[in-house]
Amino acid sequence: MDPKQFAELHAKCWETLKHYVHEADRMCELFGQCLPEPASIHIRSDIVEQRVRENNAYASYAEIRRQLLEAVRIGYDPLS
Repeated sequence: MDPKQFAELHAKCWETLKHYVHEADRMCELFGQCLPEPASIHIRSDIVEQRVRENNAYASYAEIRRQLLEAVRIGYDPLS
């Protein structure tokens, strides 16, 4: 991995992290709309759909982070 590739991966890490935080914020907003009584089918459906989006966003972030950790572990060639 050359320095340019590392910088691109690092930038992608920031972007995927921001996306994950956005999706997690949205989940918290949905939870905040819940009332003491059982939620309607519509609200529960929204929560399930948001859970999928949040989990997918986290998986993307975790994969990019794993790649960066691997690059840090093995280093990258500054001359490439």
